[in-house]
Amino acid sequence: MFTRIVVGWDGTPNSEAALRWALAQAGDASIALVHVIPGADESSEYLRATGDLSAARVDLMERADAVRAEHPGRTITTSTVHGRPEKELGGRLDHDTLVIVGTSAHGRETAWTLGARLAGRRGKGCVAVIPPDWDASPRSTVVVGVDGSIESKAAIRVGAEHAARTGQELALVHAWVVPTSWNSAYVEYLGDVEMMEQMRRDVLDDALEYARSYGAEPSGRLERGGPAPVLAELSERASVVVVGSHATGGMARFLLGSVSHDLLLTAAGPVIVVSDIE
Repeated sequence: MFTRIVVGWDGTPNSEAALRWALAQAGDASIALVHVIPGADESSEYLRATGDLSAARVDLMERADAVRAEHPGRTITTSTVHGRPEKELGGRLDHDTLVIVGTSAHGRETAWTLGARLAGRRGKGCVAVIPPDWDASPRSTVVVGVDGSIESKAAIRVGAEHAARTGQELALVHAWVVPTSWNSAYVEYLGDVEMMEQMRRDVLDDALEYARSYGAEPSGRLERGGPAPVLAELSERASVVVVGSHATGGMARFLLGSVSHDLLLTAAGPVIVVSDIE
């Protein structure tokens, strides 16, 4: 599915983790290393040749040379620019392109990490956010969060392709909670919960059938609990968790939907947010 991988680079261990994950997952896709230096380029031609942009460009080219030496035959390109990272990297999103960034290098003091801002761009392409210790333990399952929406169908397509290409298992997970407005004192409560659980199971069954239409052989899990906490817990063992973005146009495009956003802030493993809706 992805013929081009774009890795956001800034020389930190977090961006190094993103690059390692790209090299492990990219297959035959080309990899573009992009270092975006915040701020406008207002320097003269002389300063461009001697200033921070030039130094960053040299560092990036040296890292790319090392990657080529370690991975002969791999296509690696580099680009160093001034600007806003979410704009420069987001502008490279496309149907056949996956943009990969590390988690925030400054911890989680803000909810609007670079990964969240990128994943909130509505339209086309997918964004992966990689924690620095993603390869600290064995991981062999691609987990896809499903909820019956068109967005989760797009996530299933990406997850099924990723699982097939990497030879990993595919697990579809549908998490749900009983509405807080329901009163457990009602005689009808248990019957209502059973009915809702069956409806949720139907959602999962539909998702499994959709995945099989792409040649996948998925397993299914129906989990009681909030989707973001359930998927975050599974991310501790999953090779990657794939979810759809429920962002809409205008200002709301930056609001991924609570599940996607919360997962990006709490996941212990790699996460792909899919905005590529057919």
